Amino acid sequence: MHISKLLVLLIPIFSCFVNAGSWEKRRSTLEKVAVYDEFRIFYSLSGKDKLPKSHRVDINHNKVPDFIESIGKRLTDSNRFFKYDVGLKNPLNSNRYRGLVHYIDVNVLDFSNNKKGPKNGVAYDGTPKFNRSLAGKTSVKVLTMDISGGVNLNSNTVEHELFHLYQNGYTYFKNRWYTEGTARWSELVIKGRIGKATKLPKTKAAKEKLFKKTYGASSFWNELIVIIDKENLGKSFIKYLLEELESVDDMAARSRGIDNKNWKESEQRSKKNNFYIWQAINSVSKKFPISAEIKNLSLL
Repeated sequence: MHISKLLVLLIPIFSCFVNAGSWEKRRSTLEKVAVYDEFRIFYSLSGKDKLPKSHRVDINHNKVPDFIESIGKRLTDSNRFFKYDVGLKNPLNSNRYRGLVHYIDVNVLDFSNNKKGPKNGVAYDGTPKFNRSLAGKTSVKVLTMDISGGVNLNSNTVEHELFHLYQNGYTYFKNRWYTEGTARWSELVIKGRIGKATKLPKTKAAKEKLFKKTYGASSFWNELIVIIDKENLGKSFIKYLLEELESVDDMAARSRGIDNKNWKESEQRSKKNNFYIWQAINSVSKKFPISAEIKNLSLL
């Protein structure tokens, strides 16, 4: 998506229109940068988005706050996990973004006054080109995410937001029960765990109720994984699912007359996508031993 006078903020949960100039300017005024592989972390020690004092500590005196170094390590560690342990295509090498973007830019901002917006982090699927002259870096098209300068790194915000970029590299579908539910899975699988699970829906009414969930949908995905891919903690299932969605969203685009390279935001979040996501789940489930629960799921 190209940035113009109005920029769609492609937040994993919701979207809102803002003035692109002010949105880009705020991120372009971050004067410090630390680079870790393909990640460029931009932050500030002064002004509106300066790091909290507690996050400016630099114990090893390398002129990079330990907080920023921790974000860099979390990004590179989780990126290697998603690429090599799960087997996913890095967003920069995905069919959607390959050759279009050059880095993943992480903007560390002050979210303390956000009343309605994100509190910890947010990932975007657009390809902006920030003015990075203050930080002495090349201005090129990038993928981007924002992280709160006050975020508690004991949380899984960094991993969660990075996984959203992986999702975006595969598919235009951004229905929250899918995006947030599987992003919650990504937080714990890195630690070798599967989160809380609940029974799979047994009726169409229960399925429709699932489609209205966001983070709470993670218990559905966890149960599905426990049934069919527990030994591998769902890594094979999620890989197959994203690959299936990459094909299925092309089918959805053709059937609805959508430009398959430029979906409107309303189409990316349309309830019509639920049918295709559900079909992808059923298709992928057939790659694993079929149980009674899975058979019932395919009939809904």
